[in-house]
Amino acid sequence: MKVLVIGAGIAGLSAAYHLKRAGIEATVLEARDRIGGRVWTDRDFADIPVEFGAELIHGRSAEVNTWEWVVKLGLRTWHWNKLDDSMIRTEEGDWLTMGEARAASAELDVTRSWDLGDAPAARNDEDLGRYLRRIGFSEKQLRYVERSFANAEGESMDRLNAAAHAHLFKDSDGEDEGSDYRILDGYDSYYQGLADGLDIRLNCVVRTIDWADGVRAITDGGEDYSADVAVITLPLGLLQSGRLRFAPALPPMKKEALSGLKMGPVMKLVYLFDEPLLASSIGAIYARGNPPMWWSPSLGREGGATVWTGFFSGDYAREMLALGEEQAIQKGLETLRQEIGDPTLQYVKARWVNWPEDPYALGGYSVCLPGHYEAREKLAKATPPLYWAGEASAPHHLTAMVHGAYFTGQRAAQEIVESF
Repeated sequence: MKVLVIGAGIAGLSAAYHLKRAGIEATVLEARDRIGGRVWTDRDFADIPVEFGAELIHGRSAEVNTWEWVVKLGLRTWHWNKLDDSMIRTEEGDWLTMGEARAASAELDVTRSWDLGDAPAARNDEDLGRYLRRIGFSEKQLRYVERSFANAEGESMDRLNAAAHAHLFKDSDGEDEGSDYRILDGYDSYYQGLADGLDIRLNCVVRTIDWADGVRAITDGGEDYSADVAVITLPLGLLQSGRLRFAPALPPMKKEALSGLKMGPVMKLVYLFDEPLLASSIGAIYARGNPPMWWSPSLGREGGATVWTGFFSGDYAREMLALGEEQAIQKGLETLRQEIGDPTLQYVKARWVNWPEDPYALGGYSVCLPGHYEAREKLAKATPPLYWAGEASAPHHLTAMVHGAYFTGQRAAQEIVESF
């Protein structure tokens, strides 16, 4: 049996890896000149690995499959606990560690713990802001949610399906379960290990998928790849863009799925400074400006050059896109100056990481729109000879995360194995 995998991001690599383990060789077609997709480690910007795409391992539950590879490959990690190693500029203007701020404000604390007690369940037709207002969140709390939670989810609150986040509202295991870990050796160490031994063809921009009888993938260079089945792992933005033609057209269920999801405008500004900005124990900032979230892969260094990354999505990203690269870099610098109290701060160099305008992503990661709770399940459903993977097709509690993308590739591989 011949299998094509369209896309060499984490979902595509996972699908090919698990097929290979089952004795089925797959050919992976990747449009870029590199693997990894929206996981992209740069080793030229600084003297440490810098992540221009996905950056962290989220949590340590059994579902976080990345840890299997961390152990297998012997990779080093660092734990971001978000309490003692993070500073926050509160709505009142105080400059506190996150732990201090949460202890001082029950209003802030609930936006981090998501312990909502016996609050009524969110409805499918509610956006996140509407739901939180219904259960009594204050305007101050909503600003905290917009700055941190919604920003991390990839969109502004009015575009987030509240019911899709019910797993947080009812099943939260506390701050430690939701804390993050950085791969000190670089995320590329992980995805290169995952790709080892796979048949991957780079610079293959697929324009047509003919699935009337088996599968034919035709590239913009005229190459024609045939197979019995294919795994489609492309980012949601590309599937919605029409740049990839399906013949015959996709069934109504897939069109319904694509209309119920949105590619969040997720972006980064990355700065290199010639010296540390804060104490070596502080690795993150929750700011009141734009970008509202900052972190440093240089945490723990006592001296020397330091990298800081500003992360922003939703309306924050739309504001920056309207400014353009040069002005956005300056706006990000001004936010950092205000937060650390250094109006003369200057960077050595800076990088604008514009995922919404990346031609092979068209955004950061997917969000489920209000009223479309079933969209991810519909996107994930197999339509032989086409099987579906990718972050947008993950269950709600696994989206926007590397281990969620990995899960979808494993799921698609298993569906193929069981079908044949």
